[in-house]
Amino acid sequence: MTTQNPELIASSPHPDTDAIRRSLEEHLKEREDIIRELAPQAAPNVDPVAWTTTAGTRRVMDQIRAALERLDAGTYGDCLRCGEAVAPGRLEVLPYAETCIACQAASERA
Repeated sequence: MTTQNPELIASSPHPDTDAIRRSLEEHLKEREDIIRELAPQAAPNVDPVAWTTTAGTRRVMDQIRAALERLDAGTYGDCLRCGEAVAPGRLEVLPYAETCIACQAASERA
């Protein structure tokens, strides 16, 4: 798994988008490798754990691709629910986070 680099998510209004892009692309590649490795046995009647892992990995890949699109659009780091900035620490841990902590907590309670 990738080690996080605190310099990727700057607290300034102009984060290093190239570093963020590289990090997201690395996360995406890691998950593509997981899918490739699990593909031969990832069927519900062959290996249900591999099947479930593959499905979860594909969902994360979709989130990473969406984060790359937000980076291109200039909205990376903005919460998709409330529009406020996602805390830099949250993006450091989960660089493809779509929501701020408050909105994520609210959606989990619902």
